[in-house]
Amino acid sequence: MKTNTALTLYNKHYDTSTQTEKYQRFVLSAVEWEDRKDSNVLASGGDKAANQAIIYIPLSVGSAYLKPKPWLALADKTTNFTLQIADLVVKGNVADELSAAFTPSDLLAKYDDVLRITSVDTFDMGSLNMRHWKVGTK
Repeated sequence: MKTNTALTLYNKHYDTSTQTEKYQRFVLSAVEWEDRKDSNVLASGGDKAANQAIIYIPLSVGSAYLKPKPWLALADKTTNFTLQIADLVVKGNVADELSAAFTPSDLLAKYDDVLRITSVDTFDMGSLNMRHWKVGTK
């Protein structure tokens, strides 16, 4: 599978000790990011920047992957990632951590390619080089 960029993933979770919503940042080194433009937005004269993307993540870069429930149960979420609806993704390797001082709105204002995961499909059959997750975003 060919790849064209790194991906920064912000996994959303609820911290019961502080009673706050938090995001854990995790960088995947090599994914295929394909921008999509919604024809309804373009036809209405809206922003011509991509407002969707399909992201193909090779299973081979996902050795730290856990399904959502086991990931949410982890006390230390820094060494693993998951893929779940409503997580944020940014094209490229982004160093910013989300916090009360730097919110998702700040992330959207600072970077062009910030999207929310809307679907996750696992394709774990076939040759090792072709196994991947297909992640839909808006």
